[in-house]
Order: sequence, then C-alpha cells, then structure tokens
Amino acid sequence: MEELIRYRKNLLDSLVEVVDELRAAAAVLPPQAWHIPTAADQPTPHWTLAHLRNVEAQIIAVRIRRILDEEEPDLPLFDDEAWMADHYDPAEPVQAILEAYASLRQQELTWLRDFPPVAWNRTARHPWWGVRSLQWWVEQCLQTARQHLQELQKYFGV
Repeated sequence: MEELIRYRKNLLDSLVEVVDELRAAAAVLPPQAWHIPTAADQPTPHWTLAHLRNVEAQIIAVRIRRILDEEEPDLPLFDDEAWMADHYDPAEPVQAILEAYASLRQQELTWLRDFPPVAWNRTARHPWWGVRSLQWWVEQCLQTARQHLQELQKYFGV
C-alpha cells in the first residue's frame, strides 16, 4: 500500500511539474511566434496551448469532479476538435491561457488531495474507454499535458 500511495503522490507532483515546465517553455517564445504554424497543416503554438487548457476545462476537470461526486457516472464522449472550432479565440492572451490552465490544475489537485486514498479506486463508465478508475483518468490527465508540452517544446526548441 505504501508503494501505491507513493506512486499517487508522485503522480500529483508530476501534475504540478507539468505546469511549471509549460510556463518555462512558453517563456522562450517571442509573442509574434505564437501564431505561426509549426508546419503545414499543423496548429499554431497558441492553438495547442488553448487546446490543452480547453481539454482540461471541458473534459478532464469535469470528469474528475463527476467521479468524485457520483457513483460510477456515465461520462459522455466529447468532441474537442468541434468545441475548439466553435470557441477558439486566437486573440486570447497567452498569459491568460496559462493562468487559466494553472488554476484548473490547482483546483484538481485540491480535490484529489482532499479525498481519502480509497477515492482513487472510484470508477466511471465511458463509451470508448469502458469502466476506468479515477487513478486511470488522472494518469490520462498527465499524459495529455505531457503530449501538449512536448509539442510546444519541439516548436520552442526547448
């Protein structure tokens, strides 16, 4: 059990570190470069950062909260690309996106730290992924953040 508790603590620590790494990577890009696509048919760094924040706000935080509040909730599919097509604002300041993302992450960490270890075993049902534990969803949260961070780091040359 101690090993599992240590793993979960490291998972939460990694969620904090990703925010710091994202801020550090974002700090090296000149303001005008945020709207230059990384390659043909690729998103801009601004879009990638906004997508990460929006996935966190519209999908991840909502799912974590529902898993903590409800008994095995049914989690719907979410079309993040369609959502972005309708809601993406290329004029939104990068700093505002970063701060919103950091705030969401802090809220999630507060929820996760306030619940007893047994809460990590709570489950939810998803049409694509099936029945998965809260721990699995938190791991996906970290994986999503790292993927977006790696995309940005490649562009930033970090």
